[in-house]
This record gives sequence, structure tokens and C-alpha cells, in this order.
Amino acid sequence: MSAASSSGTAPGIVVVGSPRSGTTLLRRVLDAHPNIACPPETYLFGAAARFLHADEFAAGLRIGVVDGLSFAGFPEDEVLGRLRGLVFGFLEDYAKKIGKPRWAEKTAFDAFHLDAIRRLCEGHVKFVCIHRHGLDVALSLGDLVAKTGGYVDELHAYMRRYPEPLEAMARAWVDAATAVAELAEASDDALSLRYEDLTAAPEVELRRVFEFLDEPYDEELLGRALAGTGGVGFGDWKTYARAKVDRSSVGRWKTLPTPVQVKLAGICNPTLERLGYEPVETEDEDAEEARRRYELGLLLNRMKQDKGEGE
Repeated sequence: MSAASSSGTAPGIVVVGSPRSGTTLLRRVLDAHPNIACPPETYLFGAAARFLHADEFAAGLRIGVVDGLSFAGFPEDEVLGRLRGLVFGFLEDYAKKIGKPRWAEKTAFDAFHLDAIRRLCEGHVKFVCIHRHGLDVALSLGDLVAKTGGYVDELHAYMRRYPEPLEAMARAWVDAATAVAELAEASDDALSLRYEDLTAAPEVELRRVFEFLDEPYDEELLGRALAGTGGVGFGDWKTYARAKVDRSSVGRWKTLPTPVQVKLAGICNPTLERLGYEPVETEDEDAEEARRRYELGLLLNRMKQDKGEGE
């Protein structure tokens, strides 16, 4: 079913991608378009996903709002329709307040709630799906945690299961990127692009995005998008600090120590290949080499300590 609006206007737009994949850059460009209002992160769809959550038991029993309301005589379609009206209503009102006919929504952590978001939105919106190399995302998520000083619920769940932070972030990327890929592959109302392509040829990729959205594109749009930081709200602080699209963060993962690359490659390579990236090819070091590297690190640290005490 193709996206449609009950009011006859153009359908809403939902940007999805793993956090730190370029979703904020897309949000700024969409919001700079004269026909589209894209607010800072609202977390509306994540809240709707929690509303729709149900616990399922082995006997087939589900306990949640939708099932509970069904016993009160409210069928699932009606519940979804009312919830959709609430969520879309906030976004429609925001667009009207800004004076634009169409809304878009981007909240990066929506990627961890896509099953429920698809249940609520498919057939009613257009999805713009963006991917980025998983090892770069893992590093960037680490930056996010350091900047905010904590883990949001979606990431904290991975930290509880995987004590090494980069492994936890890599596994979070695999799950989010897989969910986004499944959406892009299954829906005629979804467009997929990669952060690396967007930063290498922004005009080409953005023309493709706006053609998919049935909106005109002008050559000054990108410049307008990056000229200011109005309505910052929640989002990627690095993007707001840049006045142009650059590729400085592409390929950061190559600076990781070889053993770390090897471990993350084992986690990310199947998903990287699914998304059209080259697998990370590295040769693991043997145990003796790892031990020598560890002992060298201890020696260097001791030399630095002795030097500090001597001063």
C-alpha cells in the first residue's frame, strides 16, 4: 500500500537510521525546504512504540494496551488510528505553526523501535532510510556517550549484555541497521541511501531524496540548511557545528588498533556486506604477538610514570 494522507495532503516523512548515521544532517536539509517542517527530535514515535508494546507468553497470551483495549470493545485498527492521530497531530500542528504544508520527523533512536513504528505508520508516510559504516557508528556512539555522560535506555540494554563499550555499540548498530534495511527492502514507500554517498556527492543524493518525496529541489537548499542552527533541540551537536558537508568522520574506524578492528569486523561484516559495504579485512594477531604488545604498553606507561616522578 502506498503512502497516503486522509486529508488529501502529501504524506508525512519519517527519517530512520542508526544513531550517528547522518540523520540530523538529513533533518536540517528537510527542514530547510519551503514545503517541509522537520522539528528537532520529538521522541513521539518511540513513545508510541512503548504504548504498543506487549509481553508475549509461551501459551500465546499477549498482555499490552492493544490487547487490553480489545477486551473493552476497541478493535486494533481503531486503537492504531487514534494513536496515529495523536502522533501525527502534533507534527501537523507544528508544520502549520511554521507555515509549511508537510511534516517530517527524525528521532535517531527510532531505529530501535521500527517494528512498532512500521505497524503504526506504513501506508501513511514515506520513509527515508540512511546507513553508515558500522565501525564508524560504533566510534561515534562512543563519542555520544562521552559527551552526554550516560547511556539512553536503547544503548544501556547493550551495555548490560556486552561489557566492552565498542562491542556493545557495534551490536547496537547491527540490530538498528538490520531493522532499517528490512524496512527499505520491503516497502515501496521507503528510500535508502548511505552517509558516505551523501557526504561525497550531496547534490546528487539530495536530488534523489526529494524526487522520491515528490518535492522540488533547488541548488541553494543545502546552503540554507547549513547556514543556521535555528530550532536545534536534541540532535547531533557535531552537525550543528559545521557550515558545510565534509567527510572528516568517514573511515575513522581505520585508526582503531588491529585487534579491535578484528573483533568488530566479526560482529559487523555480515551487515556491512548486506548494505553494500566492503567487509573489514584484517589479520588477527596471535597470542604471543598480543602479549608482546601488552608488555610494550606496560613498559611505555612505566617510563612515563618514572619521568613524571623524576620531574
